[in-house]
Amino acid sequence: MKIGAGLRRVRAPENASLREQLLVRLLTPVVLVTLISSVISYYYAFNYATLAYDYSLYDSALDISRQVHVINGQLRVDLPRAALDMLESDKHDNIYYMVNDSQGRFITGYHNLPLPKAGTSSGKPVYYDDVFLDNPIRATALSIPVAGLPPEQDHLLIVVAETLNKRRTLAREILFGMLLPELLLVGLIGLLIWYGVARGLRPLIDLQSEISSRSHRDMSPLPVQNAPGEVRALVGAMNELLSRLADALAAQQRFIADAAHQLRTPLAGLRTQTELALRQDDQEEVRKSLRQIDTATARTTHLVNQLLSLARAEPGANRLYAPQPLDLNELARHTTTEWVPRAIDRNIDLGFDGVAAAAPIGGDPILLKELLGNLLDNAIRYTPPGGQITVAVTPHANSCVLSVEDNGPGIPPAERERVFERFHRLLGNGADGCGLGLAIVREIAFGHGATVALEPGTSGHGTRVSVEFPQRAQHAA
Repeated sequence: MKIGAGLRRVRAPENASLREQLLVRLLTPVVLVTLISSVISYYYAFNYATLAYDYSLYDSALDISRQVHVINGQLRVDLPRAALDMLESDKHDNIYYMVNDSQGRFITGYHNLPLPKAGTSSGKPVYYDDVFLDNPIRATALSIPVAGLPPEQDHLLIVVAETLNKRRTLAREILFGMLLPELLLVGLIGLLIWYGVARGLRPLIDLQSEISSRSHRDMSPLPVQNAPGEVRALVGAMNELLSRLADALAAQQRFIADAAHQLRTPLAGLRTQTELALRQDDQEEVRKSLRQIDTATARTTHLVNQLLSLARAEPGANRLYAPQPLDLNELARHTTTEWVPRAIDRNIDLGFDGVAAAAPIGGDPILLKELLGNLLDNAIRYTPPGGQITVAVTPHANSCVLSVEDNGPGIPPAERERVFERFHRLLGNGADGCGLGLAIVREIAFGHGATVALEPGTSGHGTRVSVEFPQRAQHAA
């Protein structure tokens, strides 16, 4: 629990730099492993020190056993003064010993020295930890046979104990001896990690420099050759974004250029007609100038509306809409109905040939209504009075076809591709269009994944424009 809490405390803050987060997440496990290694090392070092000094206690017990004699049936332990001095001359620890007979009676040494809780067997030492005179001790108990005594009294119990100062000192020395190289290794690893992180983040710094030094007009792709694999996806996404921005800027520039070019002439004509009307004194001449102004205003209004429709329909114009499931048959029926009064004014028979079932597609209803409106506007403008226009919706297996057919003069084969260009108009037909209708139709169709085809009418006369949309599943509609 404490280790986990520590990891939570060293977690990099969310607003930290990527370099800081990497360093924290890489160095934290190294430091944690070093701490765990130090604890394990201290445990093993103390065990080894305990084992080494346990052998020393056992040797002392053996030395005492060699000084045991039986004289006239009595046990005697004759420890020379030199041996006692050796036992008690330790500068770091206190040495204690005790000799008891087989009945547990004290013979020599220190009274009340703790005995092992487990039993002892002859010739095999028993090691144990205890407390004597308020100090922790490590002791060994050795049971040895003694010749010349009755069977019930032929064993002695020798206990030798010492305090733990030397053992702890040795364990600390071993730990420090091992810990210093580990700390140096951790420092070296930290430097290598810092260097590796700096080198690894270098492509990101180069990418930042590349973007910062660019002009706002520079939409060329960012280089991906030196970018690591994890960053290439990001660079690719940024390049796609730059490409879309470039398309959007190009569309805006084309729109501005087209609008400036197309509006300059009619606006100049409006100003000229206005100035001419102001100079006239004859009411009839003034009315004539006003009628010309009204006609020019209508044309200019139509041109502006077409330019706005083109800007809205262009790919890369940054329009944001989600394709909606809709019924093409119903949308075409309503749109055709709205254009009936305009056709009646021109004495044109406008009809709709739909289907009983739904024709499900996915798209933007506003733009699709604009598409059909441009087709109807072109057909009504170029079809002479008394003509016929038919709007039809034909569902197929995987598509739906919207078509507008008229019996007007038609389009020559050499012009059928050029009529989709902006501001291209057929000469000699007397219509007052601005040459943007079919260009808008193609842009809207392209944005919906549809194709546009232009061909003669079914009777061999007139024009039939077909827009084929990919069909949407029936349940989605």
